[in-house]
Order: sequence, then structure tokens, then C-alpha cells
Amino acid sequence: MNLRSAASLVVAGLIVLGAPSAGYADPAADRQRQLATAWQELEGVIERYNAVRDDLRVTDARLAQVNSRLGPMQAQVDAAQRDTDDTAAALYRSGAVGSTAVLIAASSPEAWMDQLALLDQISRRRAKALRALKAAQDALQSEKTELSEWYGKQQAQRAELGQRKAVIEAQVRRLGGGTQTARAPSGALHDGWVPVFTDDAAGRAVRFAYSQLGKVYQWGADGPNSFDCSGLTMAAWKAAGVVLPHNAARQKQTVRPIRRDELRPGDLVFYYKDVSHVGIYIGDGRVIEAPRAGERVSMRLLDYAPIAGYGRPDYT
Repeated sequence: MNLRSAASLVVAGLIVLGAPSAGYADPAADRQRQLATAWQELEGVIERYNAVRDDLRVTDARLAQVNSRLGPMQAQVDAAQRDTDDTAAALYRSGAVGSTAVLIAASSPEAWMDQLALLDQISRRRAKALRALKAAQDALQSEKTELSEWYGKQQAQRAELGQRKAVIEAQVRRLGGGTQTARAPSGALHDGWVPVFTDDAAGRAVRFAYSQLGKVYQWGADGPNSFDCSGLTMAAWKAAGVVLPHNAARQKQTVRPIRRDELRPGDLVFYYKDVSHVGIYIGDGRVIEAPRAGERVSMRLLDYAPIAGYGRPDYT
């Protein structure tokens, strides 16, 4: 072996020794990946929590409506029952409950037949009315029972999601994602760009969203001082007179789907495969969105995260 070959072997050996092994992993990078996954999972839990909370409100309102009808319905049933009982008692006291008494009191056979027919007609009519009232009352009571059972299930779902949220938040803190001071998210734009505020519902929604820049994210919030993602888009379109649910996936189901090349200010942009995040498009390839806990409502480029679709609220 010549001197040049020996030197080459030494250099090669040093390169191999100095290179990281195939199994080497960067702990900081791995922690950031885990943190990003936890944040996304947390946002999904929060959006499902919002949906269940809205469902509970609807169920509670329906229960209140049913209860408000049950009271008067019971009063109607009681009144009809008393009326039937009073009529029967009066007929009994008058001795007109038997056909013999009616016959004796009647001025003629024809009058006797008329009186029997009238008594039978009154009896049938009142019995039918009472049956109808009791059937309606039973139907309302059945609806109340069903709603009460569903309300209990929804409460259990909310409690389960709340527990899941607490577990993920603890995981986020362990990974170093907790913060005491709200900040703008990574990639937030601070170049002074101002959207065009058109004189229509979409323009009012954009103006509202723009005026919320810098406010702190808070899960479950829809203003006026803090927002979560779907709370912000819901509040923006509420300011324009359009009602949206407080949940990103449900907003996607509510609005009209559009293509990317159809985007115009005011449209909604949905993110991630599970549609756990939403922002409002404001033009120039930008969205305004409420990011996550510890961050502020910010303006960012449209493609800052994987997009699941686009939609336009109906305001025509």
C-alpha cells in the first residue's frame, strides 16, 4: 500500500467516525413535531366541544319549549276531565241516565229518541276530545323523556371532551408549549397591508375580522374580547347578518363549497383533514384566523397549513 492510499483510508475513516449514525434523532425537532401534533389534536377536541355545547343549547331550548306546553296541556286535560265528570254527575242527579227515566220524562216517543241521541252525541264528543288531549299529552311527555335522555348523553360527551382537553393541555405544557404571554403565531404578517372593505355582507365580515387583529385566542370564545377559530368566523359573519354554527366542520357543511380560483374576501378557508380549523379570506392570498392558546388573532398567508376546502356563506 502506498502513502497516498493509506492517507485516503485515514480520511475515509475520520469521515465515517464523524458522521451521525443512521439512528440519530434530534430531540428538539422531535419535541416540536410532538407539540405540533398535540396542538392540532387539541384544536380538534375544542371544535368538537363547541359542537356539543351548541347541541346542548338546542336540546335545552327544546326541553324548555316542551315543558312550557306540558303545563297548559295538563290544565286542558284536567278541565276536560272535570267537564266530563260534571256532566255525568248532573245527568245522574237528574235521573236522565237511564232510558226509562228519559222515556217517562219525554212528551212523546219522538222526543225520547231525540234526547237519547243528544246524550249519546254529547258523550261521544266529550270522550273523543278527552282522548285527543290525553294522546297529545302523552306525545309531549314522550318527547320530554327522549330529550332528557339525549341531554344527559350530550352532557357526558362534553365532560369526556373536557377531560380529553385537560390531558392534551398537560401534554402541551410538558413539551414546552405553555405560555403566559400571548404572542403572534409563527408566520404572522405585519406588513401593514389593509384589505378592501366592500359595501356588502362579505365586506362587513372582513371588516369585523380585521378589527379583531391582536385579540387573544381563547377556546370556546366568540367575542368580544377573545375568540377561538370558529368563534371568530362565526362572529364576523354574524356582524354581517349571517348565522353560522360555532364549529369549523359544521361551518363547512353550512356554506356553499367553492374552488380555490373562486375565492373572494369573506369566504371561509378550512384546514386539516378533520376540518378542525377555519379562517376568513381577506384577499391578496391572506386569511385572518384565531390560531391557538397563547397566540393572538393574526393575518397569515393562505397556505400556512394544509387546506381541506373553501366555502362561501349565503348572503345574497
